[in-house]
Amino acid sequence: MEYAEKSFVPLALRLRTDNSVLGRLKNIAFVSSGTIGTIAKYYWHGPDEKTWGLRFHILKNILHQYLSESLPHSTPNELSAQIDFSYISDYIELNNLPSRPLSPSVGWNSEFNIVVDESACAAYSLEKYGLSCTKLNRLVAEDRVLAQQGKPRTISCQVVVGAQMAQCSKCLSSVHPHSSPELLMPQPLEPSERIIIHFHGGAYCVGERSLTHLYIYANTSSRAGLRVFSPNYRLAPRHCFPSHLHDCVVSYLHIVSCGFRPENIILAGDSAGGALAVELLMILKE
Repeated sequence: MEYAEKSFVPLALRLRTDNSVLGRLKNIAFVSSGTIGTIAKYYWHGPDEKTWGLRFHILKNILHQYLSESLPHSTPNELSAQIDFSYISDYIELNNLPSRPLSPSVGWNSEFNIVVDESACAAYSLEKYGLSCTKLNRLVAEDRVLAQQGKPRTISCQVVVGAQMAQCSKCLSSVHPHSSPELLMPQPLEPSERIIIHFHGGAYCVGERSLTHLYIYANTSSRAGLRVFSPNYRLAPRHCFPSHLHDCVVSYLHIVSCGFRPENIILAGDSAGGALAVELLMILKE
């Protein structure tokens, strides 16, 4: 599990110094050095993009300099122990609460588990993406080992049905899950059923089982007359890129294997989830 261990590298944060005069001077020197270099580069080489002014270049490069000193990397830093990734991961997981039921006036929701068995461990053939392909195949290898050991990983997935879906759908006589339990199951209600797979946003580190997202899914379901599926992909910082993308690919392929036709699946997402939807489309295109 070499890749998993790398996600626990302590976070270096060079700007987080003490509040003394010396500490403030260090911060000023840190920012000023980058600003002076940015100004010189701007007037010597010109803007990176024609629409970017000097002010934008300064802000962009300060943020870039800050992040380059803050994110996990192989460069030694004596202040790297100031922020603990493990602590942040535990805090995020505590805030990802169990699935909560929606109000019946809004819709109904349920959750099922996708078992990542050996059939879901197909290698990626994306050589042109270089390191990303290597990391994806490393995740596939880890899933294959867990499946062979009889301890397959699972990915939970939300199913949401809007309260007004019955007014839009031709194939349902009742929208209440007690009279139609198949509504909340991952099987097609009819061979040509169309569904939405929505990947939640949250900067790749929050948003799982968010009640806000559940209300969005329910409203989307009611307006479109379609069921919404939303995989709970792994989150940073405990799980680094491309763990979340790999989970989205596995979830999509599982839903297709349940009988849904690819041409009847609408991919959607908000914020980080929108990026995942585009990345999934690029992989499917290959």
